[in-house]
Amino acid sequence: MDLRDRLITLSVMKNGNWFKMYEVLTQDIQLKQITDRQVKEALEKLRTTQTLTILDEDYPKSLKEMQQPPFVLYYQGDLALLKKKKIGVMGNRRPSVYGIKSCQSIIGELASSDVVVVGNLQLGIDAIAHLLSVRQGKTIAILSSGFLHIYPSENFDLYKQIAQNHLVLSEYPPFVYPSAPQFYRAHQLMQELSEVMVVIESVKDDKRLKLVEQLVEEGKVIYTLPAEYNSIHSAGSLALIKKGAYCLTHHEEVLDALEWVHD
Repeated sequence: MDLRDRLITLSVMKNGNWFKMYEVLTQDIQLKQITDRQVKEALEKLRTTQTLTILDEDYPKSLKEMQQPPFVLYYQGDLALLKKKKIGVMGNRRPSVYGIKSCQSIIGELASSDVVVVGNLQLGIDAIAHLLSVRQGKTIAILSSGFLHIYPSENFDLYKQIAQNHLVLSEYPPFVYPSAPQFYRAHQLMQELSEVMVVIESVKDDKRLKLVEQLVEEGKVIYTLPAEYNSIHSAGSLALIKKGAYCLTHHEEVLDALEWVHD
């Protein structure tokens, strides 16, 4: 068995947990401790699952350059979408009417402009952005669980549409359940995979904002939808603008940014 198969086996054995996999790899970089029998058992569990490893040519460059790149990605759908221009979209799970209408207008225009919309298949803005892209363009969903345990369940039909005609990615083998740390990690991968980030609406206590703020400091292009100064739905978004994120006023701004950011 080659190193790629052993790496996939390690992912199955450690439920895709990056830290547990890294600990093994630091002690045994060639994974010689993994037996042929273990490899066969792991690959049998994954016989209907497609995998992409950090050793593969198609593995995204942006993820490879992360401090903690995924060793294995499980996927369903069209890997060619990874090579297209990509924007990450995040926002409130309970958006305001203003947030919903703004998402429908701005993301709808972007989805119709040969831009791949990347999200985490969560409720609210995520689901709206994915649905618009399913109807008008292309989308990538990055999950916080394996394919057998879609969360939230309300988005299961949307997941099936994306898996069939677009692309679904997960760092976790199919049998792994979702968890809060895994959601945070999936959001990190979404941000890193996207060339430009668009924040439609965000409350002040959204834990994902810390990751976005860090990206602003690192120079990543982040566009944030402005709102009324006292809007509780957009307190986090307005704080991002104060931190240095661009104020989003038209979808063309995002397209212009993609032109010089995209490789």
